[in-house]
Amino acid sequence: MQLPIVLSLFVFALTSLSSAETGPARMRALLMTGYGGPEVMKVGEVAVPTPASGEVRIRTHAAAVNPIDWKIRTGKLQRNYGVTLPYIPGRDVAGTIDAMGPGVTDWKVGDSVVAVTSGGTLAEYVIAPAENVARKPNKLTFEEAAGIPTASLAAWRTLITNGDIKKGQRVLIHGGAGGVGSTAVQLAHWRGAHVIATASQSNHAYLKSIGADEVIDYRTTRFEDVAKNMDVVLDTVGGETLQRSPAVLREGGTLLTIVGMPPAQACSERKLRCPTPSTATSEQPGEELTKLGQLFDSGALKMYVEAVFPLEQAAKALELSETGRARGKIVVRVLN
Repeated sequence: MQLPIVLSLFVFALTSLSSAETGPARMRALLMTGYGGPEVMKVGEVAVPTPASGEVRIRTHAAAVNPIDWKIRTGKLQRNYGVTLPYIPGRDVAGTIDAMGPGVTDWKVGDSVVAVTSGGTLAEYVIAPAENVARKPNKLTFEEAAGIPTASLAAWRTLITNGDIKKGQRVLIHGGAGGVGSTAVQLAHWRGAHVIATASQSNHAYLKSIGADEVIDYRTTRFEDVAKNMDVVLDTVGGETLQRSPAVLREGGTLLTIVGMPPAQACSERKLRCPTPSTATSEQPGEELTKLGQLFDSGALKMYVEAVFPLEQAAKALELSETGRARGKIVVRVLN
C-alpha cells in the first residue's frame, strides 16, 4: 500500500471517531454516598460520562441547586426518585458543549448553553438530551444562566402554559421571592397582570423591583385579608397555604400549585379551575428554555442569585436551599 493511502486512511480513522470518544477520563463531582444529612455528600472523582445517540456532553461552568436535590438526599423521595449510589445531584447546568453523540446536528463543540437534566450537573461534565438544551442568554453570566432551567420552566409551564395569564388579571403568588416565585412574579408582570406576592418583610423591596404591585408579609398578615377576588393563585408553598387559597379566588378562578394537590372539595364548591400539578407540555424543554432565554436577553426577566459556592462546598449549597430562606437561586461554580 502506498504511503499517501496509508496516511489518508489514518486521517479518516481519526476524523471518524465521535467527539464523544475524546476528552478527559476522570472528573470531580459532588457525590451522594447514602441517604441522610450533609455528611453523606462529598466531592470525589468519577469517570467522565460519554454521550449516547441524541445526547450532548456539557463542560459545566455553573449549576444551580433546587429543593428536589436535598429532598433526594434525605431519602424522603425514594419511592418516586430512587437513585443509584453514588449519585451526583443537580438538574440545572450552564456551560459549553464539549462533545456530541451520534445524530446530534443542531449543536457544535464550544456552544454556550443552558440545559435541564434528570441529575448529575454538580460535576465537571454532564450529559443532557439535545432537545433539553438551549443557547445561554447573552446578557447573563454562566452563574445567572444556571439558575434558569428547573425553576423558570416550572413558572413558565404553570403560569403561561397551564394558567394562560392575561392582561388585567389579578394574580396572587405565594412564596414570591423563591426560585419559582421570582420568575413567576416577573412572568405575570410581563403578561400585564396585577401581581400580589407573599414574602417576609425583608423581601418586599426586592419583589416590587421585579414587578410585584403589592406584597403581603405572611408572618404578620393573613393573605385572605388583603388578596380578594383573585383571578389566579399560584402556590409554591403547599400545606396550609394551599388549603386556604381557594377562599381568595373569584368563582371560576384558577388555582395553580407546584406542591401538593389542590383541595378538591373547595375547588368544586367554588367552581374553580384546579389543574393537578403537571409538567406536561407539547414543547421540548429546549424550546421553552429558548423562549425564556429571549425574555432574559430582552430584560423582561432578571435572574437574582442569592449565593455562589465553589464545587468543593456544594454540599453547603444544598443546606442553604433546605432552609427555605434563600432569595432567587443558589448556584455552584464548577469552572473557575
